Amino acid sequence: MAQAVVDRSPPSTAAYTSFSPRLAPSFIATGALLAIAGGLGLWVRVTSLDAAGNFHQSQSLSGVARASGWFIAALGVAAATAALIRFARARWVMLGCSIALVTLIALRIGALSSLGSAMAFRAAAHAGTAFTAYHAGFGWGAWVMTVALVSLALGIVVSLLRWFDERKGYTS
Repeated sequence: MAQAVVDRSPPSTAAYTSFSPRLAPSFIATGALLAIAGGLGLWVRVTSLDAAGNFHQSQSLSGVARASGWFIAALGVAAATAALIRFARARWVMLGCSIALVTLIALRIGALSSLGSAMAFRAAAHAGTAFTAYHAGFGWGAWVMTVALVSLALGIVVSLLRWFDERKGYTS
């Protein structure tokens, strides 16, 4: 006995779904916590190696000693707090703090790079035989701020895309 074949299209598995409502706040809360740690952490570390083979940390610059470090940490606290609040207006506070953090961290990282280069140049100009190797580079705080910048930028993008989806009615 033969059966008829019904020509049906397969169910759509590629239906559009928006980002989770908690994804952007998660990225921003993570970035904000990293910004707090990095903002107050060690930004530039200068080490030298003398002719006897001994390492010396000759200078360091940390965020605790700078007003911009405390300002980054304060913005991080505000962004993390706003990420935990689930009111509609808290989203805009969270985004504002995140955009300010991304801008401030990017400017701070650029300035720290220039500062490290200047320190190395000055040391080379006054070197003589005081040391055989010299390194002025980012400390752990600068690297943590860089990771915070990436996490915050992802949170901003996801939050804006989710907002566009809400405006068009694609979210549930």
